[in-house]
Amino acid sequence: MFAKVQLASILAEFAGTFLLTFFVVAAMLIPFFQDNFFNQLLLCLSIGILTFLATFFFYPISGSHYNPAISVGFFIANRIGFNRLIAYTCMHVAGGILATFLGFYLFSQKGGTISGMFIKPTVLGYEEGLMLSTVCQSVLMFIILLLFLGLTYLKKSKLYVASIMAITVFMANFVNMSITNYPLNPAITAAELLFYGNHGSIEALSLWLSPFAGAGLAGIIYYITFIRPIN
Repeated sequence: MFAKVQLASILAEFAGTFLLTFFVVAAMLIPFFQDNFFNQLLLCLSIGILTFLATFFFYPISGSHYNPAISVGFFIANRIGFNRLIAYTCMHVAGGILATFLGFYLFSQKGGTISGMFIKPTVLGYEEGLMLSTVCQSVLMFIILLLFLGLTYLKKSKLYVASIMAITVFMANFVNMSITNYPLNPAITAAELLFYGNHGSIEALSLWLSPFAGAGLAGIIYYITFIRPIN
């Protein structure tokens, strides 16, 4: 199966996911980025810049997914095949786990403690907060993927795609971090839960699945709007 997907594409997805995950995990372990509006804004801006760099350099090679939800959305939209979906997803998970392991090993031994993956308190209560977080992540991933699909459909340059996606990822993460500490990337979420715990909670499962829901809906809408009329 992997033989049918170019090695360069697989390695690019692994490298991009590794870099993004390592940065997020390091930020969660460094007290500077925790519980401060300005510092969290700086963190989101840094994620946006890193997204720009990874997309600019790897987009011509692999398409710059770095997120299994993105790959699922592209598959539903009939933009990639099943072999590429499986290969990319394996690389996302592998890159996320390796980056998380290294992040915990390097930073937790230097006095860092993870800020925790949780739904931030709201006046609505836990159940309502969980629903708000789930809907928020689904909507944000829907917007990200629909925009990404549109940019690739229009065949924009890598500089244009990298710039727009960096701005979108920055804004999406900033909105998301005001509600929950769970990432928008299921690969990062799974890797962090593997080391941090809380594996079986409804909260973890809901916020792991919500990006897939948003990406799946975006893929369906894209397919109905652009692909099916062509077929």
